[in-house]
Amino acid sequence: MKFFLAAIVTAALLSEIVPVWAADPGGEKIKNTVPSVQTETDKADSDPPAAGISITPQAQAHTFDAATAKVTPANDVAASTKADTEPAAASEPVSAADASKQFPAGTKAAPVKGKEGKVQPEPPKPVIKKITPPVPQEKPLRVIWPQDFYYYSYNGDPYYSLSLPKDFGADTIAGLPAVGPMLMRAQSNTVLMTFAAVDADPVRTKVFSDAVKNRVEIPLPPLGPNEEYAYIPAPRYDYPTDPAPLGLPEQITSAKIVDAGSGRTAENLLINYLYLSCTADGQPCMAAVTHSERNGKAFDGLFVFPYAEKQNYIPLVNYTAQSLRVRK
Repeated sequence: MKFFLAAIVTAALLSEIVPVWAADPGGEKIKNTVPSVQTETDKADSDPPAAGISITPQAQAHTFDAATAKVTPANDVAASTKADTEPAAASEPVSAADASKQFPAGTKAAPVKGKEGKVQPEPPKPVIKKITPPVPQEKPLRVIWPQDFYYYSYNGDPYYSLSLPKDFGADTIAGLPAVGPMLMRAQSNTVLMTFAAVDADPVRTKVFSDAVKNRVEIPLPPLGPNEEYAYIPAPRYDYPTDPAPLGLPEQITSAKIVDAGSGRTAENLLINYLYLSCTADGQPCMAAVTHSERNGKAFDGLFVFPYAEKQNYIPLVNYTAQSLRVRK
């Protein structure tokens, strides 16, 4: 009887243990707990199952989808749904020729999207052409030295002194009655100079001031598109003033003022000057006229030399004019 009861109890225990042991063929130890029974609706609304509860793979997938839907925003779900339902637009192939047009060689500018969405490079910067201003090229001026001059002084009334250039020749009026406040040096009919101390003449003086006052600047020619001058030269002027009141010698003809200005001597005496293009003895020449005033006296110089050699004589004229000294 005891054996019969033991067999019945053993069969009842095996009926509960065997199904659980058969569900895990790996042989791992599994707690002998009865799984809870849930419907499909309860699985969708409930939280994921706690650890230790065995569910089917289909239930695991359904539970994961329900959890993901709770944390995904509505906009993202609509966007993903639209992306799944609408076909993606096919990208247009770009050939090598089109690529070279869109990105030309040497273009460093960042591309900009146009109206159609295509990438367009910025337009290249215009090339600026450098233009040399149409100013006549002058020869370099002569470098002068102290030995190029000799000192001259007149001890009469009015007293004056200055340095005379040796290049203008010897004294042509030595011993004549005209010797006095006036001096004259000549090498030829086209290389000569005179200097005189005379009473101031307002009409003659006005020529110097009018030449500067009435001068007109000569403009440079206009530039074309994408052009600019390589440098801006000193302004050049046209002088419409008539030099007739200067009283130039008769052998000087066709005189026209080409430059005018003023300067100072070492004693701060004002010097006005004029440069004229002219003809002397039938040859193209230049005449330089200097003018200074002190104590009612005018100190006027006249220098004539060939136009083609002006770069040699202009430094001599400037130094002589600046070396003038007058007794106060």
